[in-house]
Amino acid sequence: MGEYTAIADVGETLKKLLWGHIKDDPVAKSILESEEQITFSSPEELEADKRLSLFLYHVTENAYLKNEELQRINSTRLKYPPLALSLFYLVTPHTQKRENDHILLGKVMQILHDNAILRGSVLQGRLAGEELRIILNPLSIDELNKIWNVISKSRPFKLSASYEVTPLRIASLREREVKRVIERHFENYLVRGEDDSQKG
Repeated sequence: MGEYTAIADVGETLKKLLWGHIKDDPVAKSILESEEQITFSSPEELEADKRLSLFLYHVTENAYLKNEELQRINSTRLKYPPLALSLFYLVTPHTQKRENDHILLGKVMQILHDNAILRGSVLQGRLAGEELRIILNPLSIDELNKIWNVISKSRPFKLSASYEVTPLRIASLREREVKRVIERHFENYLVRGEDDSQKG
C-alpha cells in the first residue's frame, strides 16, 4: 500500500510509461526527444522548448472506497483504512507546432488506452502491490476553459485531454486498541420455569 509519497510515485509511473513507448516510436520521438521533456508543470509554466505537460490539477477522495472497515493487525490492534484518492491530470502537448501537438496527443492517448490498468513492475516508487486504473475524463469546452483560465492567465487555450487515475491508496498511520472479552456479566436476567401449581 502506498505511503504519503504515492502521489509523486503515480506521476513518475505515468512519465516512465509514456516515455517507454514514445522513445520506440520514430515519429513521436522526433517530436519529443527525451524523458526530461515530459514535465509536471502547468501549461502556464511551459517554456519555449518542446514539452509534454502532465499537470495534476485536481485530487478527490474516492467515494466508493470511503467506508472501508478497519483492518486487524493482531488480536489487540486495529488499523484505520487507507485514504483512497482519485487523481486528475491535464495532458497538454506544447511543441510550437499545431500538427505536432495533434500527433503527440494522439500517441499519448493511444498509450494510456492500451495501458489502462497499471500493475506490477510498471509501478514506480512504493506502489508495489497496487493496481491503478487510467480513465479518460471527458470535459466539456466550458469545463476546459474554466480550468485553463485558472491555471493560465497569460497563455491562450491549448489542446488538452483530462485523465483520472484511481484508486490510489495512502496508508493511514492511525491505529485503535481493542480489548479481548475475557468474561461476560449478566444482570437482571430472570429465568422463569414452569409453575408446578398450574399442572394437573
